[in-house]
Amino acid sequence: MRIIFIVMIVSVLSILAFKYADQSLGGGEIMASPMELSARN
Repeated sequence: MRIIFIVMIVSVLSILAFKYADQSLGGGEIMASPMELSARN
């Protein structure tokens, strides 16, 4: 049970780390709203 809890925490932290890494590299396309995406097209 403890191992599952640790794995869940590590996975959430890794997802957050990837999100912040993408933002710092300028790849903030994930955070764009549908209105912004439709305005670009």
